[in-house]
Amino acid sequence: MELSFRALVAAFDRLAPEGTPKRKLLQIISIILVVEGLSVLILFSYEGVAVGIFSLALGLLLLVFLNPVKKPGLVEETEVKPSSLRQAPKKDPPGIVLIKMVLGRGEVGGYLLMAMGAIVIASVVVWNSFVSETPSYGDLDTLSIMFGGILIIFPLLFEKFEAEASFSLIFLGLVALFLVVPQAVMSVHDSAGSSVGNAYVHYMLAAPFAGALDLIGIDASSQGNLVTMQFHDGNTQTLAISAYCAGLYSFSIFLAAFVSFVLVFERLPVRVLAIVLSIGLVIAYLGNLFRMVIIGIVGYYRGLEALLWAHENAGWIIFLSWSAVFWYLLLGYTSRHRATD
Repeated sequence: MELSFRALVAAFDRLAPEGTPKRKLLQIISIILVVEGLSVLILFSYEGVAVGIFSLALGLLLLVFLNPVKKPGLVEETEVKPSSLRQAPKKDPPGIVLIKMVLGRGEVGGYLLMAMGAIVIASVVVWNSFVSETPSYGDLDTLSIMFGGILIIFPLLFEKFEAEASFSLIFLGLVALFLVVPQAVMSVHDSAGSSVGNAYVHYMLAAPFAGALDLIGIDASSQGNLVTMQFHDGNTQTLAISAYCAGLYSFSIFLAAFVSFVLVFERLPVRVLAIVLSIGLVIAYLGNLFRMVIIGIVGYYRGLEALLWAHENAGWIIFLSWSAVFWYLLLGYTSRHRATD
């Protein structure tokens, strides 16, 4: 079994050598699979528990191959290079440097992160059990629980899975900051954010969505965050669009992933960073608008029930499709143009 496992690890290293775009892409995919598996298992209302277990298991298996455990006392044969040819010690990326500063030299920083994670999870449970008028766990609750979970297990993973654990911590922390915190603030001061939110939804999605449907021959109009469209069978349906349907999820997840990638995996020149980030945000917006148009077309031909199904499933398919192309091109670029220190 040992020889077989080591042979698989060697084959895996030949397929995706350390430092190559393939290796980095597999690291990101493994993290996504683990996070998606955990999210499915946390939300017990989902029916795809088997999917969650499979996703979690596959992600963890990839992490094992990416970071095989070496037995103490075994020394790999390496070519001894003259001192003049030896490279200087590799500097840690800024994200890992920051995390190491937070953790400190002792164990206090790790225990502090664990305590913070427990507080985050306990706060979500208490809020949904005793305070919230709708005591059910939704997407934002899941994100909060996952952020608390990574805080708890991070000190245990950091030594072995330094890059992956750091990426996961920064990514989930930023997603919580972009999505959970604003929603929590708006729930306390609902009137303060409603006018701004409605204007954003109208100009960023509702009006462009109705205009795009009109261009392809589907009668549609918008007013505020409402879009009224006529289906193929003549029925008229009014759709209420929330701020999160207007691209906040895709914007937030893309921005969090991009910042985490730059802080942990790859340093980019400021000019390239600004250009690539701008392109990614524009694609995220257009991808979300394309998603809504597809949903509208499905509803026009197949009815309201099919529209709701497309609303639940089309977003992730489209988001993952353009994200895969974007990250593949970005990783290919960074492998050819290394940023100078």
